Amino acid sequence: MLMLLYGRAGWFAQFLAENGINVVFAFPGMAIATMFITLPFIVRELIPTLEQMDLAQEEAAKTLGANPLQVFWHVTLPNIRWGLVYGVILTNARAMGEFGAVSVISGNIIGRTQTLTLFVESAYKEYNSEAAFAAAVLLSCLALATLWVKDKVEQAAAAEAAK
Repeated sequence: MLMLLYGRAGWFAQFLAENGINVVFAFPGMAIATMFITLPFIVRELIPTLEQMDLAQEEAAKTLGANPLQVFWHVTLPNIRWGLVYGVILTNARAMGEFGAVSVISGNIIGRTQTLTLFVESAYKEYNSEAAFAAAVLLSCLALATLWVKDKVEQAAAAEAAK
């Protein structure tokens, strides 16, 4: 889909070329592909939180003269922050391991668009097992750090709920 939209013959190709914007085989395309794949994890966490939220607080803020931006920052965001943080942690975990979409849109150009997961694959294919295993260990350490952050966020949310 991203190639259809942003590729050389894509729908936005002429506009992007005229403005000197590279999406395919560049970082913007990798970011768009990653967001396309991972944002549902944030949505999955936010929908139940938003459904359980009492709208009376937002309505009270509006009747007290708050504009929509103030209502969001001072009422809605504090109510959904733990769901949002948890969704971002899940998104981070998924993005670290993303392979397929990023591989297609980035072209796996060494030194320019090669992510750590793409490096593991290419190093392994080139029989450079040591480099592939070292990168895989680094990814594992990042995954463990993500789990640690997730645990700390859950503890903070539980402590706040206990108050």
